[in-house]
Formats: sequence, C-alpha cells, structure tokens
Amino acid sequence: MGDLLLAPEASAAGRVWCARERIEREAAAHFDWIADRLDAYPELATMARSAAADERDHAVRCRVLVERFAPGLAPLDVPAVGALGPTSLSAERRLLYATVAVACVTESLSCGLLLAMRERATDADVAATIQHILRDEVQHSRLGWAHLALEAERADVSWLAPHVQPMIAAALTHEVTPMCAEGGAPSLGVLAPADSHAVVAQVVEAVIRPGLAEFGVHLDESLLPT
Repeated sequence: MGDLLLAPEASAAGRVWCARERIEREAAAHFDWIADRLDAYPELATMARSAAADERDHAVRCRVLVERFAPGLAPLDVPAVGALGPTSLSAERRLLYATVAVACVTESLSCGLLLAMRERATDADVAATIQHILRDEVQHSRLGWAHLALEAERADVSWLAPHVQPMIAAALTHEVTPMCAEGGAPSLGVLAPADSHAVVAQVVEAVIRPGLAEFGVHLDESLLPT
C-alpha cells in the first residue's frame, strides 16, 4: 500500500466506505427478514440467506478500507429493520414490496454505481473491493426479479407502480447520497454527486423501468427528484 494520499481525499474515502459498511450491514438485515418469510419459495429463501451472508462479508471488507483511510473512525449505527412498505398492505404484498425495494431497486442502483466506481478506481485495494462487492450485488438483484416473476404469474402486481418512486427516493437518501462527496475522489471509489445522479438516472431508465414494465408495473414519467 505505501502510496501517498492527499488528506482530504483519504478523509472523504474513509467516510464513504464507513457509510458503505453501514449500508451493507443494513442490507444483510433486510435479506434476513426476507428469507424468514419466503417459505413458499425455498430456493429464493436460500438466495436471500446467501445474500445476507454476502452483505456481512462486504461490511468487513469496507471496514478494512475505513481503517486504511480513516483509522479509528467508528462504525455507524444500523437502524432496526422491520417490514417495509405501507401498513395497509397484506403480509404477502409487504414481502414482495421488500424484495422489489431491496433487490430490484436498491441492488440494481448499487450495481450501476459500483460499475461507475470500478471504471474510475485506480487504487488496487479499492478496485478489488469494488469488484468483489459488484459480483455479489448482481446476484442479489436477481432475487427480486425472480420473486416478482413468480408473483406476477399468480396475480396482478401492477399495485406496485405507485410505490416505486418512494422506493427510489429512499434508496437515494439512504444508499446513494452517503456514498458521494463533493469533488469526489474517484481513484478511491468516491463519486461526485453529479456523477452518481447520472448513473442513477441511467439505471432507472435502462434497468428498473423496463424490468418492472415486463411484469405489468408501468411507471409514471417522473421517478427522480429534480
């Protein structure tokens, strides 16, 4: 490692990878919650358990980077995880809401951002961490699409449409914004806000919107805040 890092860039990288550590730990809790309720689909439950284990591994890898860039920076608290979605939804619908929000939306956005980070990262440790996490996140997103496909075979899932914008807004607030820093530090995996917003817009239009439309979930034109 012995490379010389500019203090502001190292500090930004430490904060961002600390935020990513928290994100990964929270994702693990969500996947555990999902797995506990996927009795009807044992294969998907196994995928969710595996995803939870992956996310905990990712958190450990992020902590290694935190200790390199900002030694002693304490882990962020992870909020308690429970059912996602409006309380008016049935338990079955809240489960589908959770897998769509966590896997189809958040994990798809994560894949897009990680790809952009990988393109820019020149630090060997950072690049290796990004590549490892990206490989797993692609698999995690498939859990959501698989669950949605199975439920769409059984019933109309178009009820999800008005809920997708809040899912994206939550992902932006809790998952995307904490991974950005003004000016960025791209060699260390830190994107500037403008770059992140461009990636999010592309993923929404190229992946999330057409993916949901395939199952009859058609979205309004405006999905991102201006």
